[in-house]
Amino acid sequence: MGAPGYTTKAGTNAINIYVQCDKCGEKIPVRLSTTSEVQRRDGLDQDQGPGMFFIQKTIVGNRCYQRIEAAIEFDGCFNVIDSEVKNGRLLTVEEYKARD
Repeated sequence: MGAPGYTTKAGTNAINIYVQCDKCGEKIPVRLSTTSEVQRRDGLDQDQGPGMFFIQKTIVGNRCYQRIEAAIEFDGCFNVIDSEVKNGRLLTVEEYKARD
């Protein structure tokens, strides 16, 4: 089972994740469509990772335009199971909402 607290529901077919840029510290909300951007891991890909769903996404904020590369694995309820974020880090909802 995945770790709750890293995603929020954003309508019927979307979730939000939150990342922070290592270079400038900008906190960036990212809306992901669960019908087109989040991929189901099945068939030959089933043994390629721990999650039922996954994304690989390049994220760019507004402050410094640093490219943040995110690879995130989700369980069936879109809770984060595993993540690798280059040039940034994945934030919990509470960390995103906290004032700097």
